[in-house]
Amino acid sequence: MVVPQGLYDGGFTPQGLAYWNNWDGTTEDVLLISAYHSSADGASAIWGIALSGPRRGQSLGHMLIPNTHAGGIVVTGDHVYVSGEGSVKYWSTATVHAELAGANTNNVIQPKGTQDIAGKGSFLGLGGGQGTTLWTGDFSETSHESMWQYSTSSSGALTYTGKKRWVPTKTQGMAVVGDKYIFSTSYGRDNRSNVWVRPTSYETDITDGTAFCMRAPSMMEGLAYGNSDGNEHVWALYESGAEPYGSDPNTLNKIKNIHWAGGSELAGLYGLGD
Repeated sequence: MVVPQGLYDGGFTPQGLAYWNNWDGTTEDVLLISAYHSSADGASAIWGIALSGPRRGQSLGHMLIPNTHAGGIVVTGDHVYVSGEGSVKYWSTATVHAELAGANTNNVIQPKGTQDIAGKGSFLGLGGGQGTTLWTGDFSETSHESMWQYSTSSSGALTYTGKKRWVPTKTQGMAVVGDKYIFSTSYGRDNRSNVWVRPTSYETDITDGTAFCMRAPSMMEGLAYGNSDGNEHVWALYESGAEPYGSDPNTLNKIKNIHWAGGSELAGLYGLGD
């Protein structure tokens, strides 16, 4: 599936990925992409693409949002959350639906609320299935970092659950599949990415003995997990198709498609040899 038309041409770099089941009251599911703009003060955006039904693969356009790195995006309950710079901004799903289903104006849609969170908000992930929790975590090029779990409310406000877990070095995205965490890690246009699989029950630091790791194409970013058309998938997003990476001969893999893997197959890799 190709990244939505206009995202790259508009100067955006994709970061976070979210699954939205039955987004319009029919059987149509969508993927949402959070993206920042190449200009320092340009508006960021939420982009949509149809995942199922007769419009599968068609771009739903975008909703402009205030400037942020937009490192992660999650849909849970009645809200869409986008993280960056140590906070989470959130909009009602009704607002996001109306903007994506409408004329895609150049108006910047202000969030319903903004909340400070632990860490930098480098990425977001749904807390498991269609539950009402989310994870937000930190990226570091050189060290293992942490992610923190928050519960959501009907108003959109978040409450820290007290649950904190380790994440690998260079974590860019995460998803929960059953009793496994899936992490995407990457850094640098000329380096391979990695996908990590680790049981959710583990609270200790990540080691080779407590996780499965495999290589992946360079510059992997956000992950999303969901059940669309009866098929459980983990979808993966890459930023290598955006400028300046796409025109750089040093970019190892130039990817403008969203990749996917079977959810249970991916989670089942834990316990195998790397």
